Amino acid sequence: MASDSDYMSFLNKANSQREAGNNQPHTESSAPSQYIRTKTVEPDAAVPSALKEVDAFYISETDEPFEPVVLKWEGAAQGTWPSSDQFASLIASTPSSNLSQAIERLSPSSFDPRGQYASVIKAVQAAAASDPTNADVNIYRVEIGHNRVEYWIVALDAAAGMIVGLKAKAIES
Repeated sequence: MASDSDYMSFLNKANSQREAGNNQPHTESSAPSQYIRTKTVEPDAAVPSALKEVDAFYISETDEPFEPVVLKWEGAAQGTWPSSDQFASLIASTPSSNLSQAIERLSPSSFDPRGQYASVIKAVQAAAASDPTNADVNIYRVEIGHNRVEYWIVALDAAAGMIVGLKAKAIES
């Protein structure tokens, strides 16, 4: 068995190597996609109560809670959905030229073929419209890294000029 000082030396060495690796500059060509960070709520936006009340988890290799989404989108008032490029610019906390290539739109039925997220979809509809049965829901699947995916279940709130909904993180290997 190693002495306490030997063990502490081992830990210090491991931590210093990890910290040295984190201080390496990342260039566009060498930065792995796992460094992509997304934003979900505009700083001055109010989260609809229907989204705050959701207590559900997306089931994947890790079970993650759904988080509220409230993003300004000028096209919402016209009923226009953002393209992949436009959606990438809405959610990226820092500019990323590769993010739009990692976005796929899904229908609610292909996202949730077994109906296990029906309450999530209904909450998004309720947050978006005065008549929730008429609110269209779109799902954006965004690959943010190797095996890391985010699902954005969103609807257009035309009156507020916003995209509202829920986001869940998933690990898919």
